[in-house]
Amino acid sequence: MFSSSAPLYDAIYAALGKDYAAESDELVALVARRRPSAMTWLDVACGTGAHLEYLCRRFDVVGVDLDPAMLACASERLPGVALYQADYRTLALGRTFDVVSCLFGSIGYAEGAADLRAAVGSMAAHLAPGGVLIVDAWLRPEEWRDGVVQVVVAEDGPRRIVRVGRSRLEGEHAHLEMHHLVADEGGVEYLVEHHDLTLFTPEAYESALRNAGLAPEVVAAPTPGRDRYVAVAPSPP
Repeated sequence: MFSSSAPLYDAIYAALGKDYAAESDELVALVARRRPSAMTWLDVACGTGAHLEYLCRRFDVVGVDLDPAMLACASERLPGVALYQADYRTLALGRTFDVVSCLFGSIGYAEGAADLRAAVGSMAAHLAPGGVLIVDAWLRPEEWRDGVVQVVVAEDGPRRIVRVGRSRLEGEHAHLEMHHLVADEGGVEYLVEHHDLTLFTPEAYESALRNAGLAPEVVAAPTPGRDRYVAVAPSPP
């Protein structure tokens, strides 16, 4: 997970051009078209809370993540917001929400079809009647390019960060090897992390959503090569 690099995460993705404000506006508009009365929002795999920073201005928000280091960053950003450490496969908060989201490809950390069904099922179980589920898929299998090396250079106040990522594919599982150099006036630190994600097919996502009793709709995602799945929970007759 991001146990070592969590404090660097926002600076790295800012350098890559990720615009959380614009993405949050798109999410709000998407929900408004399907449930204009929405007031509560659960963000699963919320990371550092960068989407919630904007969503909390319009909704009563809750965040969940498996990684305690990411939650620590989110807690600093979002004082007073309820944040929980939990696995999205077994999530059980004991309440429902008008919107449940799992963004930026975090669902790719599910290890296989059974885990994907469990994660989507637990998120669907937290939907209020007529609630909206938003799941951002990770990379489509046909978009994968084996052996790609990515270099990112970022600034974070007095710190300078260089991240070099290498990747390889083993079956349907992608292994990402992330090397970080972090330099400031106190010296240079070297961090390495390994991430394993699954290249699920569109059919796998749609099957998991239907298994949860939802009818999936595919809409444009903010990241090229990926899809965003949206589903609305049934309302009582």
